[in-house]
Amino acid sequence: MPKIDHDTKEKILAAAEKVFHANGFKGTRTTQIAEEAGISRTMLHYYYSTKEALFQEVLDKTLGQVLAHLKRVLSTDGKNLVALISHLIDVLDGIFEEKPGLPTFVVNILNETPEMAHFLAASQDDTIPKLLDKLLDEARARHEVTTDMNGEDLILNIYALCSTPYLATAYIKAKENRNDAEMKAFLLLRRENIKTFVLRGLR
Repeated sequence: MPKIDHDTKEKILAAAEKVFHANGFKGTRTTQIAEEAGISRTMLHYYYSTKEALFQEVLDKTLGQVLAHLKRVLSTDGKNLVALISHLIDVLDGIFEEKPGLPTFVVNILNETPEMAHFLAASQDDTIPKLLDKLLDEARARHEVTTDMNGEDLILNIYALCSTPYLATAYIKAKENRNDAEMKAFLLLRRENIKTFVLRGLR
């Protein structure tokens, strides 16, 4: 039996992330992942006996790391709500810039089956809405914001505003005949517009 090789495992995870992000869970075959990783299907199954096990690790590696990063941002002391939300948008939009297939991956999971949506929710410890609730309550007490929006609404609004251009990249590029550089500039400008839009909605 071959030994577990860290480089091979990372190669498999990178390939699985790419294929799952493009095709969702149901649309992905382990053969596709093996081909993307440049290994045999037998070797893939030595590292991951089922597609479900590999999918779970990809979830932990992508969404799990995203949530952990966002929680660290929100738990940072010494920042006011405006600075935290601005930083949160920078982080989330930066993640989508690095992993443009991630929003489509999430939508594919949620649309495939109710079971997949439950699997996704159960696999992540998402306390971000509660952290935002606390920050919003503190800001209201200081009369910095007047909105009655809760943390869940706020993070959903931010996620929707940041993710939509990555879900519709092909359309947005074609509509104005943008090249890659122009699309990147558009997304960077939009990031600042999102901050303005969200912060105005809280006041």
